[in-house]
Amino acid sequence: MLKKKTFNSLLMLTVCSAVVLSACGKEETPKDPAATNATQTDTNKEDAPAAVDPNADAKSKVKPVTFTQFVNYDWYTAPKWDERPHAKWITDNLGVTMEPVQSNGAAASKLNSMIVSKKLPDAIVLDRGKDVERLVAANQLVALDDYLAKYPEFVKTIGEETLNMLRSADGKLYQIPNWFISGDNGNGNAGYFINKKIYKELGSPALETWDDLEAYLQQVKSKYPDVVPIDFGEMRDSESQMLGMLYSGAANDVTPSFISPGSGAIFGIPNGDKLTSIYEDQAFIDAAMYTSRLFREGLTSKDAFTQTRDQIKEKLKNGKVAVFGAYDAYVEGIGREVNNDLKAKDPNSGYDVIWPVHKAGVDKNKVFPSGYNTLGWNVNVITKSAKDPEAIFSFMNWAISPEGQQQFFFGPQGLFYDEVKDGVPIPNDAYINRDMKKYDDLKIGEFNWYGNTSYVDATKAKREQLLKSEAQDWTTIAQSTISFKTSKDITEFSNLDPVPNSAEGIIIQRLRDYYKTFIPKVVFAKSDEEVKQLIADAQAESVKLGYDKVLEWKTNVWQKNLQIMKK
Repeated sequence: MLKKKTFNSLLMLTVCSAVVLSACGKEETPKDPAATNATQTDTNKEDAPAAVDPNADAKSKVKPVTFTQFVNYDWYTAPKWDERPHAKWITDNLGVTMEPVQSNGAAASKLNSMIVSKKLPDAIVLDRGKDVERLVAANQLVALDDYLAKYPEFVKTIGEETLNMLRSADGKLYQIPNWFISGDNGNGNAGYFINKKIYKELGSPALETWDDLEAYLQQVKSKYPDVVPIDFGEMRDSESQMLGMLYSGAANDVTPSFISPGSGAIFGIPNGDKLTSIYEDQAFIDAAMYTSRLFREGLTSKDAFTQTRDQIKEKLKNGKVAVFGAYDAYVEGIGREVNNDLKAKDPNSGYDVIWPVHKAGVDKNKVFPSGYNTLGWNVNVITKSAKDPEAIFSFMNWAISPEGQQQFFFGPQGLFYDEVKDGVPIPNDAYINRDMKKYDDLKIGEFNWYGNTSYVDATKAKREQLLKSEAQDWTTIAQSTISFKTSKDITEFSNLDPVPNSAEGIIIQRLRDYYKTFIPKVVFAKSDEEVKQLIADAQAESVKLGYDKVLEWKTNVWQKNLQIMKK
Protein backbone atom coordinates (compact mmCIF):
# COMPACT_ATOMS: atom_id res chain seq x y z
CA MET A 1 0.00 0.00 0.00
CA LEU A 2 1.37 3.39 -0.97
CA LYS A 3 1.90 5.88 1.81
CA LYS A 4 0.42 9.34 1.71
CA LYS A 5 2.78 12.15 0.69
CA THR A 6 2.48 15.87 0.33
CA PHE A 7 0.24 16.71 -2.64
CA ASN A 8 1.05 20.39 -3.08
CA SER A 9 1.12 20.09 -6.86
CA LEU A 10 -1.49 17.37 -7.20
CA LEU A 11 -4.41 19.73 -6.77
CA MET A 12 -3.32 21.68 -9.79
CA LEU A 13 -3.95 18.58 -11.90
CA THR A 14 -7.72 18.59 -11.49
CA VAL A 15 -10.53 18.92 -9.00
CA CYS A 16 -11.06 16.47 -6.13
CA SER A 17 -14.49 14.91 -5.89
CA ALA A 18 -16.48 12.01 -4.46
CA VAL A 19 -19.62 10.13 -5.49
CA VAL A 20 -22.42 12.67 -5.96
CA LEU A 21 -25.81 11.65 -4.66
CA SER A 22 -28.27 13.88 -6.47
CA ALA A 23 -31.71 13.99 -8.00
CA CYS A 24 -34.09 16.52 -9.44
CA GLY A 25 -37.38 17.29 -7.79
CA LYS A 26 -39.61 19.90 -6.21
CA GLU A 27 -37.80 22.98 -5.08
CA GLU A 28 -38.33 24.77 -1.81
CA THR A 29 -37.60 28.41 -1.21
CA PRO A 30 -34.55 28.53 1.07
CA LYS A 31 -34.52 30.46 4.27
CA ASP A 32 -33.03 33.92 4.13
CA PRO A 33 -29.61 33.42 5.75
CA ALA A 34 -29.71 36.92 7.15
CA ALA A 35 -32.89 36.14 9.05
CA THR A 36 -31.39 33.10 10.75
CA ASN A 37 -28.15 34.61 11.96
CA ALA A 38 -29.30 37.22 14.41
CA THR A 39 -26.78 36.01 16.96
CA GLN A 40 -23.83 36.38 14.61
CA THR A 41 -21.52 39.35 14.64
CA ASP A 42 -20.50 41.08 11.44
CA THR A 43 -16.83 40.79 10.58
CA ASN A 44 -14.65 42.19 7.86
CA LYS A 45 -14.17 39.10 5.72
CA GLU A 46 -11.28 40.62 3.85
CA ASP A 47 -9.17 41.17 6.99
CA ALA A 48 -6.95 38.36 8.20
CA PRO A 49 -7.81 37.22 11.75
CA ALA A 50 -5.59 38.63 14.46
CA ALA A 51 -3.03 36.22 15.89
CA VAL A 52 -3.79 34.61 19.25
CA ASP A 53 -2.07 32.15 21.54
CA PRO A 54 -1.33 29.12 19.35
CA ASN A 55 -1.28 26.94 22.45
CA ALA A 56 -4.89 27.70 23.38
CA ASP A 57 -7.13 24.68 22.94
CA ALA A 58 -9.85 24.45 20.33
CA LYS A 59 -12.70 24.69 22.81
CA SER A 60 -11.53 28.01 24.25
CA LYS A 61 -11.56 29.52 20.76
CA VAL A 62 -15.15 28.64 19.88
CA LYS A 63 -17.24 31.76 19.30
CA PRO A 64 -21.00 31.62 19.98
CA VAL A 65 -22.92 31.48 16.71
CA THR A 66 -26.16 30.33 15.15
CA PHE A 67 -25.74 29.18 11.58
CA THR A 68 -27.74 27.46 8.86
CA GLN A 69 -26.49 24.28 7.22
CA PHE A 70 -27.56 22.38 4.12
CA VAL A 71 -26.58 18.74 3.55
CA ASN A 72 -26.53 18.05 -0.18
CA TYR A 73 -28.02 14.55 -0.21
CA ASP A 74 -31.51 13.47 -1.25
CA TRP A 75 -31.66 10.76 1.39
CA TYR A 76 -30.75 12.92 4.38
CA THR A 77 -33.37 14.54 6.58
CA ALA A 78 -31.94 16.34 9.59
CA PRO A 79 -33.71 15.96 12.94
CA LYS A 80 -34.15 18.89 15.28
CA TRP A 81 -30.88 20.11 16.72
CA ASP A 82 -31.97 20.59 20.32
CA GLU A 83 -33.54 17.11 20.56
CA ARG A 84 -30.13 15.45 20.41
CA PRO A 85 -28.30 15.36 23.78
CA HIS A 86 -24.89 16.20 22.34
CA ALA A 87 -26.29 19.06 20.27
CA LYS A 88 -28.02 20.51 23.32
CA TRP A 89 -24.72 20.27 25.22
CA ILE A 90 -23.00 22.18 22.41
CA THR A 91 -25.60 24.95 22.58
CA ASP A 92 -25.57 25.11 26.38
CA ASN A 93 -21.79 25.03 26.75
CA LEU A 94 -20.44 26.62 23.60
CA GLY A 95 -23.31 28.85 22.52
CA VAL A 96 -23.44 27.23 19.08
CA THR A 97 -26.69 26.25 17.36
CA MET A 98 -27.04 24.74 13.91
CA GLU A 99 -30.29 25.24 11.98
CA PRO A 100 -30.80 22.61 9.26
CA VAL A 101 -31.98 23.50 5.77
CA GLN A 102 -33.70 20.37 4.44
CA SER A 103 -33.23 18.97 0.94
CA ASN A 104 -36.75 17.48 0.87
CA GLY A 105 -35.48 14.66 -1.32
CA ALA A 106 -34.29 16.97 -4.10
CA ALA A 107 -30.81 18.06 -3.08
CA ALA A 108 -29.44 18.94 -6.52
CA SER A 109 -32.44 21.11 -7.39
CA LYS A 110 -32.35 22.76 -3.98
CA LEU A 111 -28.66 23.57 -4.27
CA ASN A 112 -29.07 24.91 -7.80
CA SER A 113 -31.94 27.09 -6.66
CA MET A 114 -29.91 28.52 -3.79
CA ILE A 115 -26.90 29.18 -6.01
CA VAL A 116 -28.96 30.92 -8.70
CA SER A 117 -30.89 33.02 -6.17
CA LYS A 118 -27.70 33.75 -4.23
CA LYS A 119 -29.50 32.77 -1.03
CA LEU A 120 -27.08 30.18 0.22
CA PRO A 121 -27.08 28.80 3.75
CA ASP A 122 -24.12 29.66 5.95
CA ALA A 123 -22.54 26.23 5.60
CA ILE A 124 -22.94 23.31 3.21
CA VAL A 125 -21.99 19.64 3.44
CA LEU A 126 -21.36 18.21 -0.02
CA ASP A 127 -19.11 15.94 -2.04
CA ARG A 128 -15.73 17.14 -3.16
CA GLY A 129 -15.67 18.17 -6.78
CA LYS A 130 -17.77 20.01 -9.26
CA ASP A 131 -20.26 21.69 -6.92
CA VAL A 132 -17.49 22.94 -4.64
CA GLU A 133 -15.57 24.32 -7.58
CA ARG A 134 -18.71 25.86 -9.03
CA LEU A 135 -19.17 27.75 -5.76
CA VAL A 136 -15.49 28.74 -5.76
CA ALA A 137 -15.78 30.06 -9.32
CA ALA A 138 -18.86 32.04 -8.33
CA ASN A 139 -16.91 33.61 -5.44
CA GLN A 140 -19.45 32.25 -2.93
CA LEU A 141 -17.12 30.44 -0.52
CA VAL A 142 -14.94 31.70 2.32
CA ALA A 143 -11.25 30.78 1.99
CA LEU A 144 -9.94 29.28 5.21
CA ASP A 145 -6.24 30.03 4.79
CA ASP A 146 -6.24 33.11 7.01
CA TYR A 147 -7.53 31.03 9.93
CA LEU A 148 -4.75 28.44 9.85
CA ALA A 149 -2.24 30.46 11.86
CA LYS A 150 -4.84 31.41 14.46
CA TYR A 151 -6.03 27.81 14.79
CA PRO A 152 -2.82 25.72 14.45
CA GLU A 153 -4.56 22.68 15.93
CA PHE A 154 -6.64 22.48 12.74
CA VAL A 155 -3.62 21.60 10.59
CA LYS A 156 -2.24 19.36 13.31
CA THR A 157 -5.47 17.37 13.58
CA ILE A 158 -6.15 16.89 9.88
CA GLY A 159 -2.62 16.88 8.53
CA GLU A 160 -0.96 19.26 6.11
CA GLU A 161 -0.84 16.63 3.35
CA THR A 162 -4.61 16.12 3.46
CA LEU A 163 -5.33 19.84 3.53
CA ASN A 164 -3.05 20.41 0.55
CA MET A 165 -4.96 17.75 -1.37
CA LEU A 166 -8.15 19.66 -0.65
CA ARG A 167 -6.94 22.95 -2.08
CA SER A 168 -8.78 24.24 -5.12
CA ALA A 169 -7.25 25.17 -8.44
CA ASP A 170 -6.65 28.72 -7.20
CA GLY A 171 -4.41 27.31 -4.46
CA LYS A 172 -6.76 28.27 -1.63
CA LEU A 173 -8.38 26.03 0.97
CA TYR A 174 -12.16 26.13 1.17
CA GLN A 175 -12.95 22.63 2.44
CA ILE A 176 -13.08 20.97 5.86
CA PRO A 177 -13.07 17.20 5.41
CA ASN A 178 -15.47 14.74 7.02
CA TRP A 179 -14.24 11.29 8.14
CA PHE A 180 -10.68 12.07 7.07
CA ILE A 181 -7.92 9.61 7.93
CA SER A 182 -4.76 10.94 9.51
CA GLY A 183 -3.21 7.60 10.49
CA ASP A 184 -2.05 4.54 8.59
CA ASN A 185 -5.24 2.51 9.00
CA GLY A 186 -8.14 2.67 6.58
CA ASN A 187 -11.84 2.32 7.13
CA GLY A 188 -15.04 1.36 5.37
CA ASN A 189 -18.66 0.43 6.03
CA ALA A 190 -19.52 -1.76 3.05
CA GLY A 191 -20.51 -5.32 3.78
CA TYR A 192 -23.18 -7.97 4.17
CA PHE A 193 -25.29 -9.07 7.12
CA ILE A 194 -27.83 -11.84 7.52
CA ASN A 195 -31.08 -12.35 9.42
CA LYS A 196 -29.70 -14.73 12.03
CA LYS A 197 -33.06 -16.29 12.94
CA ILE A 198 -33.78 -17.30 9.35
CA TYR A 199 -30.19 -18.45 8.91
CA LYS A 200 -30.36 -20.69 11.97
CA GLU A 201 -33.72 -22.15 10.95
CA LEU A 202 -32.26 -23.08 7.56
CA GLY A 203 -29.38 -24.96 9.15
CA SER A 204 -26.66 -22.27 9.10
CA PRO A 205 -25.16 -23.34 5.73
CA ALA A 206 -21.89 -22.03 4.35
CA LEU A 207 -22.19 -18.55 2.86
CA GLU A 208 -18.85 -17.86 1.26
CA THR A 209 -19.15 -18.18 -2.52
CA TRP A 210 -21.72 -17.00 -5.03
CA ASP A 211 -22.84 -20.61 -5.40
CA ASP A 212 -23.35 -20.90 -1.62
CA LEU A 213 -25.31 -17.65 -1.61
CA GLU A 214 -27.56 -18.55 -4.53
CA ALA A 215 -28.41 -21.95 -3.03
CA TYR A 216 -29.25 -20.31 0.30
CA LEU A 217 -31.42 -17.65 -1.34
CA GLN A 218 -33.39 -20.35 -3.12
CA GLN A 219 -34.07 -21.95 0.26
CA VAL A 220 -35.26 -18.63 1.66
CA LYS A 221 -37.54 -18.06 -1.32
CA SER A 222 -39.09 -21.50 -0.90
CA LYS A 223 -39.66 -21.39 2.86
CA TYR A 224 -40.27 -17.66 3.48
CA PRO A 225 -42.40 -16.28 0.62
CA ASP A 226 -42.91 -12.94 2.40
CA VAL A 227 -39.17 -12.34 2.82
CA VAL A 228 -36.81 -10.78 0.25
CA PRO A 229 -33.99 -13.35 -0.06
CA ILE A 230 -31.35 -10.69 -0.69
CA ASP A 231 -31.64 -6.92 -0.81
CA PHE A 232 -29.14 -4.14 -1.36
CA GLY A 233 -28.74 -0.44 -0.65
CA GLU A 234 -30.69 2.16 -2.62
CA MET A 235 -29.70 3.32 -6.10
CA ARG A 236 -27.36 6.29 -6.00
CA ASP A 237 -27.95 8.27 -9.16
CA SER A 238 -26.67 5.88 -11.84
CA GLU A 239 -24.93 3.56 -9.40
CA SER A 240 -26.38 0.17 -8.46
CA GLN A 241 -25.15 -0.98 -5.06
CA MET A 242 -26.31 -4.49 -5.98
CA LEU A 243 -23.95 -4.67 -8.95
CA GLY A 244 -21.15 -2.87 -7.10
CA MET A 245 -21.25 -5.14 -4.06
CA LEU A 246 -21.28 -8.29 -6.19
CA TYR A 247 -18.53 -6.92 -8.44
CA SER A 248 -16.22 -6.65 -5.42
CA GLY A 249 -16.33 -10.45 -5.15
CA ALA A 250 -15.86 -11.16 -8.86
CA ALA A 251 -12.04 -11.01 -8.85
CA ASN A 252 -9.08 -10.36 -6.59
CA ASP A 253 -8.27 -6.76 -5.63
CA VAL A 254 -11.24 -5.00 -7.22
CA THR A 255 -13.62 -2.54 -5.58
CA PRO A 256 -16.93 -0.92 -6.66
CA SER A 257 -15.34 2.43 -7.48
CA PHE A 258 -13.62 0.81 -10.46
CA ILE A 259 -16.96 0.38 -12.27
CA SER A 260 -18.80 3.47 -11.04
CA PRO A 261 -19.11 6.45 -13.39
CA GLY A 262 -20.11 8.77 -10.55
CA SER A 263 -18.19 11.81 -9.41
CA GLY A 264 -15.10 10.83 -7.45
CA ALA A 265 -15.19 7.27 -8.76
CA ILE A 266 -12.62 5.68 -11.07
CA PHE A 267 -14.72 4.24 -13.91
CA GLY A 268 -11.77 2.31 -15.26
CA ILE A 269 -9.96 -0.93 -14.52
CA PRO A 270 -6.27 -0.72 -13.50
CA ASN A 271 -4.30 -2.90 -15.90
CA GLY A 272 -0.57 -2.43 -15.52
CA ASP A 273 0.03 1.28 -15.90
CA LYS A 274 -3.25 2.02 -17.68
CA LEU A 275 -6.95 2.32 -16.90
CA THR A 276 -9.04 0.27 -19.32
CA SER A 277 -12.74 -0.07 -20.12
CA ILE A 278 -15.04 -1.64 -17.56
CA TYR A 279 -17.01 -3.23 -20.40
CA GLU A 280 -14.00 -5.35 -21.36
CA ASP A 281 -13.36 -6.47 -17.78
CA GLN A 282 -14.24 -10.13 -17.20
CA ALA A 283 -15.01 -9.45 -13.54
CA PHE A 284 -17.59 -6.85 -14.57
CA ILE A 285 -19.14 -9.24 -17.08
CA ASP A 286 -19.30 -12.04 -14.47
CA ALA A 287 -20.83 -9.74 -11.84
CA ALA A 288 -23.39 -8.41 -14.31
CA MET A 289 -24.47 -11.93 -15.27
CA TYR A 290 -24.76 -13.01 -11.64
CA THR A 291 -26.71 -9.86 -10.72
CA SER A 292 -29.14 -10.41 -13.59
CA ARG A 293 -29.62 -14.05 -12.64
CA LEU A 294 -30.49 -13.19 -9.03
CA PHE A 295 -33.09 -10.73 -10.31
CA ARG A 296 -34.75 -12.94 -12.89
CA GLU A 297 -34.89 -15.86 -10.42
CA GLY A 298 -36.83 -13.67 -8.02
CA LEU A 299 -34.12 -13.71 -5.36
CA THR A 300 -33.88 -9.96 -4.88
CA SER A 301 -36.26 -7.02 -4.64
CA LYS A 302 -38.44 -6.32 -7.66
CA ASP A 303 -38.24 -2.60 -6.92
CA ALA A 304 -34.46 -2.53 -6.59
CA PHE A 305 -34.22 0.56 -8.81
CA THR A 306 -36.92 2.61 -7.11
CA GLN A 307 -36.96 1.78 -3.40
CA THR A 308 -35.79 4.44 -0.97
CA ARG A 309 -33.45 4.13 1.96
CA ASP A 310 -36.37 4.43 4.39
CA GLN A 311 -38.30 1.68 2.61
CA ILE A 312 -35.30 -0.63 2.83
CA LYS A 313 -34.84 0.12 6.52
CA GLU A 314 -38.49 -0.63 7.20
CA LYS A 315 -38.16 -4.08 5.63
CA LEU A 316 -35.00 -4.74 7.62
CA LYS A 317 -36.58 -3.61 10.89
CA ASN A 318 -39.43 -6.05 10.34
CA GLY A 319 -37.13 -8.98 9.53
CA LYS A 320 -38.31 -9.16 5.92
CA VAL A 321 -34.83 -9.46 4.41
CA ALA A 322 -32.66 -12.59 4.73
CA VAL A 323 -29.37 -11.17 3.38
CA PHE A 324 -28.45 -7.51 2.95
CA GLY A 325 -25.50 -5.80 1.30
CA ALA A 326 -24.70 -2.10 0.98
CA TYR A 327 -21.88 0.41 0.82
CA ASP A 328 -22.88 1.68 4.27
CA ALA A 329 -24.36 -1.52 5.72
CA TYR A 330 -22.48 -1.20 9.01
CA VAL A 331 -23.10 2.42 9.94
CA GLU A 332 -25.07 3.18 13.07
CA GLY A 333 -28.12 4.41 11.16
CA ILE A 334 -28.46 1.22 9.11
CA GLY A 335 -26.97 -1.99 10.49
CA ARG A 336 -26.95 -1.24 14.19
CA GLU A 337 -30.32 0.45 14.16
CA VAL A 338 -32.17 -2.32 12.31
CA ASN A 339 -30.42 -5.01 14.37
CA ASN A 340 -31.39 -3.41 17.65
CA ASP A 341 -34.91 -2.68 16.46
CA LEU A 342 -35.48 -6.28 15.39
CA LYS A 343 -34.00 -7.64 18.62
CA ALA A 344 -36.31 -5.40 20.62
CA LYS A 345 -39.24 -7.20 18.98
CA ASP A 346 -37.70 -10.66 19.22
CA PRO A 347 -34.61 -11.24 21.43
CA ASN A 348 -33.71 -14.31 19.36
CA SER A 349 -33.57 -12.34 16.14
CA GLY A 350 -31.28 -9.64 14.80
CA TYR A 351 -28.55 -9.47 12.18
CA ASP A 352 -25.09 -11.05 12.07
CA VAL A 353 -22.29 -9.82 9.82
CA ILE A 354 -20.63 -12.17 7.34
CA TRP A 355 -17.45 -12.00 5.29
CA PRO A 356 -18.15 -10.61 1.79
CA VAL A 357 -19.32 -13.31 -0.61
CA HIS A 358 -17.23 -13.93 -3.71
CA LYS A 359 -16.96 -15.98 -6.84
CA ALA A 360 -15.38 -19.44 -6.43
CA GLY A 361 -11.62 -19.19 -6.85
CA VAL A 362 -11.35 -15.61 -5.59
CA ASP A 363 -9.11 -15.14 -2.54
CA LYS A 364 -11.42 -14.12 0.34
CA ASN A 365 -8.65 -11.90 1.69
CA LYS A 366 -8.60 -9.91 -1.55
CA VAL A 367 -12.30 -9.00 -1.61
CA PHE A 368 -12.87 -5.26 -1.11
CA PRO A 369 -16.47 -3.98 -1.11
CA SER A 370 -15.16 -0.78 0.54
CA GLY A 371 -12.64 1.63 -0.89
CA TYR A 372 -11.23 4.39 1.28
CA ASN A 373 -9.50 7.65 0.58
CA THR A 374 -7.46 9.43 3.23
CA LEU A 375 -9.36 12.61 2.31
CA GLY A 376 -12.45 11.00 3.81
CA TRP A 377 -16.01 11.04 2.55
CA ASN A 378 -17.23 14.60 1.90
CA VAL A 379 -16.52 18.16 2.99
CA ASN A 380 -17.89 21.23 4.74
CA VAL A 381 -17.72 24.66 3.16
CA ILE A 382 -18.62 28.06 4.63
CA THR A 383 -20.39 30.45 2.30
CA LYS A 384 -20.20 34.21 2.09
CA SER A 385 -23.79 34.36 3.30
CA ALA A 386 -22.39 33.79 6.80
CA LYS A 387 -22.14 37.00 8.82
CA ASP A 388 -19.37 35.56 11.00
CA PRO A 389 -17.57 32.83 9.04
CA GLU A 390 -14.75 32.68 11.56
CA ALA A 391 -17.21 31.78 14.31
CA ILE A 392 -18.47 28.85 12.22
CA PHE A 393 -14.89 27.81 11.49
CA SER A 394 -14.00 28.00 15.18
CA PHE A 395 -16.83 25.56 15.91
CA MET A 396 -15.81 23.17 13.12
CA ASN A 397 -12.20 23.39 14.31
CA TRP A 398 -13.37 22.21 17.74
CA ALA A 399 -15.71 19.62 16.21
CA ILE A 400 -12.87 17.76 14.45
CA SER A 401 -10.73 17.73 17.58
CA PRO A 402 -10.67 14.71 19.92
CA GLU A 403 -12.73 16.65 22.46
CA GLY A 404 -15.30 17.61 19.84
CA GLN A 405 -15.51 14.09 18.48
CA GLN A 406 -15.93 12.79 22.01
CA GLN A 407 -19.07 14.90 22.37
CA PHE A 408 -20.43 14.08 18.92
CA PHE A 409 -19.76 10.38 18.98
CA PHE A 410 -20.02 9.35 22.63
CA GLY A 411 -22.33 12.06 23.93
CA PRO A 412 -21.96 14.42 26.89
CA GLN A 413 -20.05 13.26 29.95
CA GLY A 414 -22.42 12.03 32.67
CA LEU A 415 -24.81 10.38 30.23
CA PHE A 416 -23.14 7.11 29.20
CA TYR A 417 -19.71 7.70 30.70
CA ASP A 418 -18.57 9.54 33.81
CA GLU A 419 -14.83 9.66 33.27
CA VAL A 420 -12.29 9.65 30.47
CA LYS A 421 -9.04 7.71 30.79
CA ASP A 422 -6.28 8.00 28.19
CA GLY A 423 -8.78 9.62 25.86
CA VAL A 424 -11.33 6.79 26.18
CA PRO A 425 -14.80 7.48 27.64
CA ILE A 426 -15.22 4.71 30.22
CA PRO A 427 -18.68 3.10 29.89
CA ASN A 428 -20.86 3.51 32.96
CA ASP A 429 -23.79 1.36 34.06
CA ALA A 430 -26.18 3.38 31.91
CA TYR A 431 -24.23 2.35 28.80
CA ILE A 432 -23.52 -1.22 29.87
CA ASN A 433 -27.20 -1.85 30.67
CA ARG A 434 -28.63 0.36 27.92
CA ASP A 435 -31.77 -0.51 26.02
CA MET A 436 -30.28 -0.80 22.53
CA LYS A 437 -33.31 0.60 20.70
CA LYS A 438 -33.79 3.53 23.09
CA TYR A 439 -30.08 4.27 22.79
CA ASP A 440 -30.39 4.38 19.00
CA ASP A 441 -33.40 6.67 19.29
CA LEU A 442 -31.18 9.28 20.96
CA LYS A 443 -29.18 9.36 17.73
CA ILE A 444 -25.93 10.29 19.41
CA GLY A 445 -23.59 10.93 16.50
CA GLU A 446 -26.16 12.82 14.46
CA PHE A 447 -24.87 16.07 12.90
CA ASN A 448 -21.28 14.79 13.00
CA TRP A 449 -20.23 16.07 9.60
CA TYR A 450 -16.72 16.63 10.94
CA GLY A 451 -15.72 13.01 11.50
CA ASN A 452 -12.17 12.32 12.63
CA THR A 453 -11.84 8.69 11.55
CA SER A 454 -8.56 7.92 13.27
CA TYR A 455 -9.75 9.20 16.64
CA VAL A 456 -13.23 7.65 16.52
CA ASP A 457 -12.19 4.24 15.22
CA ALA A 458 -9.38 3.83 17.74
CA THR A 459 -11.37 5.15 20.69
CA LYS A 460 -14.58 3.21 20.17
CA ALA A 461 -12.59 -0.01 19.68
CA LYS A 462 -10.85 0.55 23.01
CA ARG A 463 -14.20 1.29 24.65
CA GLU A 464 -15.80 -1.93 23.42
CA GLN A 465 -12.89 -3.97 24.73
CA LEU A 466 -13.97 -2.93 28.22
CA LEU A 467 -17.40 -4.52 27.79
CA LYS A 468 -18.84 -8.01 27.82
CA SER A 469 -19.96 -9.25 24.40
CA GLU A 470 -23.68 -8.68 25.03
CA ALA A 471 -23.06 -4.99 25.74
CA GLN A 472 -20.70 -4.31 22.84
CA ASP A 473 -21.66 -1.99 20.00
CA TRP A 474 -22.88 -3.80 16.87
CA THR A 475 -21.32 -1.33 14.44
CA THR A 476 -17.92 -1.30 16.11
CA ILE A 477 -17.71 -5.09 16.08
CA ALA A 478 -18.88 -5.26 12.45
CA GLN A 479 -16.24 -2.75 11.39
CA SER A 480 -13.34 -4.22 13.35
CA THR A 481 -14.03 -7.80 12.31
CA ILE A 482 -15.15 -7.30 8.69
CA SER A 483 -15.39 -3.96 6.92
CA PHE A 484 -12.10 -2.37 7.99
CA LYS A 485 -10.34 -5.54 6.83
CA THR A 486 -12.14 -5.56 3.47
CA SER A 487 -11.48 -1.96 2.45
CA LYS A 488 -9.02 -1.01 -0.28
CA ASP A 489 -6.84 2.10 -0.24
CA ILE A 490 -7.76 4.01 -3.41
CA THR A 491 -6.14 7.34 -2.51
CA GLU A 492 -3.90 6.99 -5.58
CA PHE A 493 -7.01 7.39 -7.72
CA SER A 494 -7.85 10.84 -6.36
CA ASN A 495 -8.77 13.70 -8.69
CA LEU A 496 -9.99 11.58 -11.61
CA ASP A 497 -12.93 13.88 -12.36
CA PRO A 498 -12.34 16.21 -15.29
CA VAL A 499 -13.64 19.76 -15.07
CA PRO A 500 -17.31 19.62 -16.22
CA ASN A 501 -16.96 22.09 -19.10
CA SER A 502 -13.75 20.52 -20.46
CA ALA A 503 -13.83 18.13 -23.42
CA GLU A 504 -13.32 15.16 -21.08
CA GLY A 505 -15.89 16.52 -18.65
CA ILE A 506 -18.54 16.70 -21.35
CA ILE A 507 -17.71 13.16 -22.46
CA ILE A 508 -17.88 11.70 -18.95
CA GLN A 509 -21.32 13.21 -18.45
CA ARG A 510 -22.51 11.55 -21.65
CA LEU A 511 -21.00 8.27 -20.46
CA ARG A 512 -22.81 8.61 -17.14
CA ASP A 513 -26.11 9.29 -18.86
CA TYR A 514 -25.63 6.21 -21.03
CA TYR A 515 -24.60 4.04 -18.06
CA LYS A 516 -27.75 5.07 -16.20
CA THR A 517 -29.93 3.57 -18.93
CA PHE A 518 -27.64 0.59 -19.48
CA ILE A 519 -27.65 -0.86 -15.95
CA PRO A 520 -31.42 -1.55 -15.72
CA LYS A 521 -31.30 -3.30 -19.09
CA VAL A 522 -28.57 -5.61 -17.81
CA VAL A 523 -30.40 -6.44 -14.60
CA PHE A 524 -33.68 -7.07 -16.44
CA ALA A 525 -31.99 -9.24 -19.11
CA LYS A 526 -33.60 -12.63 -19.68
CA SER A 527 -30.37 -14.62 -20.13
CA ASP A 528 -26.60 -14.55 -19.70
CA GLU A 529 -26.27 -14.29 -23.46
CA GLU A 530 -28.37 -11.14 -23.47
CA VAL A 531 -26.23 -9.66 -20.70
CA LYS A 532 -23.06 -10.33 -22.70
CA GLN A 533 -24.56 -8.74 -25.81
CA LEU A 534 -25.68 -5.67 -23.89
CA ILE A 535 -22.16 -5.24 -22.50
CA ALA A 536 -20.61 -5.64 -25.95
CA ASP A 537 -23.01 -3.02 -27.28
CA ALA A 538 -22.14 -0.74 -24.36
CA GLN A 539 -18.44 -1.00 -25.18
CA ALA A 540 -19.05 -0.04 -28.80
CA GLU A 541 -21.34 2.86 -27.85
CA SER A 542 -18.99 4.15 -25.17
CA VAL A 543 -16.09 4.23 -27.62
CA LYS A 544 -18.26 6.32 -29.93
CA LEU A 545 -18.97 8.67 -27.02
CA GLY A 546 -15.24 9.13 -26.35
CA TYR A 547 -14.57 6.69 -23.49
CA ASP A 548 -11.04 5.99 -24.77
CA LYS A 549 -10.19 9.68 -24.53
CA VAL A 550 -11.49 9.84 -20.93
CA LEU A 551 -9.54 6.71 -19.99
CA GLU A 552 -6.36 8.23 -21.41
CA TRP A 553 -6.94 11.42 -19.42
CA LYS A 554 -7.66 9.46 -16.22
CA THR A 555 -4.59 7.30 -16.74
CA ASN A 556 -2.35 10.36 -17.03
CA VAL A 557 -3.70 11.84 -13.80
CA TRP A 558 -3.38 8.50 -12.00
CA GLN A 559 0.24 8.08 -13.08
CA LYS A 560 1.09 11.62 -11.97
CA ASN A 561 -0.52 10.86 -8.60
CA LEU A 562 1.68 7.80 -8.22
CA GLN A 563 4.80 9.79 -9.03
CA ILE A 564 3.96 12.40 -6.41
CA MET A 565 3.03 9.78 -3.79
CA LYS A 566 6.42 8.10 -4.18
CA LYS A 567 8.32 11.31 -3.41
